[in-house]
Amino acid sequence: MKMIAIIGDEETRPLIRKMFTANQVSLFSSIAIRGCSCESGGEPRAWWPAGKDIPSTYSSLCFAILEDEKADRIMNEVEKNPVAADPAFPAKVFMMNVEKMI
Repeated sequence: MKMIAIIGDEETRPLIRKMFTANQVSLFSSIAIRGCSCESGGEPRAWWPAGKDIPSTYSSLCFAILEDEKADRIMNEVEKNPVAADPAFPAKVFMMNVEKMI
C-alpha cells in the first residue's frame, strides 16, 4: 500500500479530484493548509504560492491510501502531466510506503 499526498492551491483541488476519479480512486481526504514559517516565529502567513495578498489557507492537501500499482500509475501520470490550475504553480506530489494500516 502507498499513500499519495498532493499539495496545491485551492484552484488545483478540482483537477486533483478529476485525476483521482479518472484513476478509480473512490475515497480520498482533502484539507485546507495554513502555512507557517520559522522566520515569522511560527505565526501563520501566506505560504505557497507566496504573496502578501494571498490568504493563509490558500493551499490544500489531498491524500489517498492506494494499491501500489494505482499509486505508481498516478505518480507516472503527474510526472508527465503536472496538475496545475496555473502552470507557474504545479501541485507537489508525494508517494510514501504505508507499512501498516489497521
